[in-house]
Amino acid sequence: MKTWSSLLLIVLLGIAVGCKEEQPQGESLFRGNATIACDQEVARLIAPQVDSFALHHEGAHINLETTTALDAMQRLLTGRVRAAIIARDYLPQEDSLLRAYSIEPHKRFLIATDALVFVTAGQTALDTASDDIVRRTLNGERTWLAKYRWSVPNVSSSLAAHLRTIAGGAVRMAALAVPTGDSTIAVVRQGKSDIGVALLSQYLRQKAVEPSLRALRIVIRDTATGDRIAVAPHAATIVKETYPYRVPIYGYLLETARNFPYGVIASIAQEPRPQRAMLNAGIVPGYAKIQLVEPD
Repeated sequence: MKTWSSLLLIVLLGIAVGCKEEQPQGESLFRGNATIACDQEVARLIAPQVDSFALHHEGAHINLETTTALDAMQRLLTGRVRAAIIARDYLPQEDSLLRAYSIEPHKRFLIATDALVFVTAGQTALDTASDDIVRRTLNGERTWLAKYRWSVPNVSSSLAAHLRTIAGGAVRMAALAVPTGDSTIAVVRQGKSDIGVALLSQYLRQKAVEPSLRALRIVIRDTATGDRIAVAPHAATIVKETYPYRVPIYGYLLETARNFPYGVIASIAQEPRPQRAMLNAGIVPGYAKIQLVEPD
């Protein structure tokens, strides 16, 4: 941890230097050049929105670099990119050091809220697990859920960070590590894993191809009634905040000025076209009023 902290301190010192750089001349909200790092877990959601922005704004040149969440944040912190789109908040170490050295958090926009889901194949009878059992299993306890073969994204993934949070600090269960959430679904479909950890948007995209895929319902305690209820991952349960494993997708900005990277990220987070794309992907747009209609 000491080595990690020392490395991040050097990175943080680089932020202060980078923030003093002058903005490129002739740049506007919709015209300019920018390299943006993108979390590979959400790249298939984001890339079409970036391409659309460039198509609709003459003089907009964007280099979207797809990488892991950990690397995307490191590129932002070192000033190698002017923005980063990542499906997580700061890691605890990142947040603590920012505060310890009085460095302001990055300006950011909430692009959408996704969810972490547990994907199974049709041949597996499993369809429901309690929040408590999930947390205990991830923490390494020998629960009934631990008897299944798990596949999880590797430690640099944003999904791995969310798993650590759910587990209370560290994931201690045995699992097959693969690059991304899409990869976990692939090994589930191949019969090499019983449960794969992925994003709701990834699951819905692959379920359109393989309808037999399922996502576990999570049993929670209803805060209003005290009853135990099984909650399916869905945009509606994300909005209602009943599904417990929600995943924010943030657009982080290196600079605070209303410049070209600001225009790109703000557009994806607020304009109707990209926000509609988030809704069509089955997740909750960050900049929209959602009205849920309860059935009679």
